[in-house]
Amino acid sequence: MLLELGMLLVKMILTAAVVVGASVVAERSGPLLGGVIISLPISSGPGMFFLALQAEDRFIADSVLYTLGMSAAIAVFLIVYPRLAVHFGAFVSVGGALLVWCGVGVLVQYLPLQLWSALGLTLAAFGAAILVPRPAGLKPPPRPVGISGLELVGRALITGGIIAGVVTVSALIGPRATGILMSFPTAFTAIAFIMHRRHGGGAAAATLLASTVGMLSFVAYLIALYLLIMPLGALPALGVALCVAATASTIIAVTGRRRARNRRLQPTLADEAR
Repeated sequence: MLLELGMLLVKMILTAAVVVGASVVAERSGPLLGGVIISLPISSGPGMFFLALQAEDRFIADSVLYTLGMSAAIAVFLIVYPRLAVHFGAFVSVGGALLVWCGVGVLVQYLPLQLWSALGLTLAAFGAAILVPRPAGLKPPPRPVGISGLELVGRALITGGIIAGVVTVSALIGPRATGILMSFPTAFTAIAFIMHRRHGGGAAAATLLASTVGMLSFVAYLIALYLLIMPLGALPALGVALCVAATASTIIAVTGRRRARNRRLQPTLADEAR
């Protein structure tokens, strides 16, 4: 009993350290880079690592498949939250987006997903999230301010508790429910709630919208993980998949910075031409 409680505590601490550290960096990095950071598998990665230490490869592969399918729910979260955030407070905006996420999760639970169907569902959802017009009222966050110890403890308890709890009861709830719960938008929820209350809904919405394209790196991570688990084993596959995610995120960040720089240069070049 003591050993199990000790392992649960270790899972909570390590997961919380990764998620909280990444969310703090994202909050201080501006919308573009911050969005890319929180789209990395910062909660799923530790969760899959601990799951790999206790579950069979087939169980993990089935869980990953439903995490991939639930990425569509994250895309819907990224559609709903920014449009609520520019009109309502943090509780209503985050709560409304999470309710929609839960609704999609209930539907996905009953779908007999295969790789092609999970991928098609996810790409369709992210295509919609990228193409839908942005809401009015977005604004860049102001200069970063200090983060209180109470906020850090709150983030740690929530993020560590969710992932560690899911991994601990995974054998009881099965691979579908494990994969669905593993996709809970922990980092997005923490960033949205804290930034919304501190900087306003427009700033929080801008940061989350910037992560929409970056989430494609998370999708690439899940595909690589699913395809490599059975031939390589869970832990080696997880290592390769994390490298895939980091590479894709770097490409997205560099491309985004170039586009932003080109947009800033266009008015200057137009003025010189006159």
